[in-house]
Amino acid sequence: MKHRGSSLSNKLPADPYTQWEAGVSAPSSACGPATMAALTEYWNTQLGMDFIRGRGHFHSKADHINYLYSHHGGTPLGMSTRRFVKGISAYIHSSISPNGGHKLSIATFNDFDVYKVEIDAGRPVAVKFDKWFNFRWRGNFAYDYHWVLGIGYEVPDNGDRPILIVQDNGVRYKDGRIALCKERRIPYYANKDIITMVGMNILETPS
Repeated sequence: MKHRGSSLSNKLPADPYTQWEAGVSAPSSACGPATMAALTEYWNTQLGMDFIRGRGHFHSKADHINYLYSHHGGTPLGMSTRRFVKGISAYIHSSISPNGGHKLSIATFNDFDVYKVEIDAGRPVAVKFDKWFNFRWRGNFAYDYHWVLGIGYEVPDNGDRPILIVQDNGVRYKDGRIALCKERRIPYYANKDIITMVGMNILETPS
């Protein structure tokens, strides 16, 4: 956590995944699986849960995304929050020893303070933008429909304009050019009406 003057910020070192990179089978609808892949990779490499199958289990990041897409909730129409939660739960539980040792908990919410607590605890958060399902069709938001990985925040000045720091999963432009995944800063309150957040934690338990 950093203090810059009167502002507050924190950012986690998550490995970026790009849904548009070569080898992804259904890139236009792979934002959910790409977010899921980046989230599970973080838990594997940064939080010591190496029993979770991360990028090292696959030939490439694209293969990691493709596996999650085909086995854990990807569809041509995108990934609902329910499918995301069910998919990541099944993926992680498939790696947990049947003899116990770890317990997974998943929560959905839309609250910046809860999001900040998760980031400060070292846990990235999946963030879904969906103006269609939330009936905000005429609104102007950062995304109409998209999953991203929340990796940090900024709280400027007096705290009334918090910013989400996310990995955008890459972009494909109208002329066909591809931009790899990059960080983006998104005002929370300007997008709050269409956001759903998914946080997870894995606790060690007696075997």
